[in-house]
Amino acid sequence: MNQLYQKGMTIKSLRVYFEPYFAGMTRPTANKIFFFLLAIISMQGIQSVRFLYTWFLKRIDTSGLNSYY
Repeated sequence: MNQLYQKGMTIKSLRVYFEPYFAGMTRPTANKIFFFLLAIISMQGIQSVRFLYTWFLKRIDTSGLNSYY
């Protein structure tokens, strides 16, 4: 995860808020879903997963596009 997103208070607050929903997930899965939710919250127009990946997710995560499908 990009250091910029780890230090932001808003991001930490969102992570704490969504943490109960990630209880049964492994850490990598929880991180991917959190990044996906963060991308949805951040972007105004969402056409597809590929659009979110191209404009947001690949800049903060090292995973490939297929890991979000």
